[in-house]
Amino acid sequence: MISFLAVRVVVALLVVSAGASEDWSKKPYTEWSENQAMKLLNDSPWAQTHTFTDTSKAFNTSLGRQSQSSTASSVVSVNFRVRFLSSRPVRQAISRLEAVHQKGVVPPQKAAQLKALAEAPFPDYVVVAVTCDSDRGSDMLQQANETLRKTTTAVLANKTYLITNDGQRVYLKEYQAPRNDGFGARFIFPRIVNGKEILTSEGGEIIFHAEMSGGSELNSEVVTKDAEHGFGFTLHTRYKVKEMMFGGKLEY
Repeated sequence: MISFLAVRVVVALLVVSAGASEDWSKKPYTEWSENQAMKLLNDSPWAQTHTFTDTSKAFNTSLGRQSQSSTASSVVSVNFRVRFLSSRPVRQAISRLEAVHQKGVVPPQKAAQLKALAEAPFPDYVVVAVTCDSDRGSDMLQQANETLRKTTTAVLANKTYLITNDGQRVYLKEYQAPRNDGFGARFIFPRIVNGKEILTSEGGEIIFHAEMSGGSELNSEVVTKDAEHGFGFTLHTRYKVKEMMFGGKLEY
């Protein structure tokens, strides 16, 4: 068990709309480039990135002033990718990347699995997937992944929800910890409430909000706790509904 001191972490929420600069529906997903697929998964109307930057090791008064290069190397950033896995574009991008990584030689059984992933309907649920990555290993990355692995539906139920474009708050139905498939942690919400889909294409936005154990104030900073209380973070991500149209259909 790693013991953690309280650490101040600066949060930069990267919410850059890619809808105007990239139109993934112009050609079949099987023709997307690797860069197009990656952009859809990290910075698009269906997927965004939180970047948590830990600068705690960059300033150590006991060691005196550090060099600029030393300071830069002490800054660690962890990216949280927040994606609507239930949307076709995200699943198509995942499928396309897998095919690209197979260098064009995809066995028939695998090709069928990738096609099923890309085209499967989601009539009953909305699934938001969260993954963590970093350019190098760090305590923060380890803590973040451990939090995703250990949390449960019961812990998240009252503080994880979607806010729809009509102001409705739709609470978490089920949480599934990350598996070995690379999709990340799954936050599952009902798609139909009171006989209607929770989202309409009339505009506005949909918000995904999740407070993982110990999370701090919304979108300001994250403070890690000691080993007893665990690491915590809050994700609060906004998506513009009109930009989530794909092939003439609202995808989420």
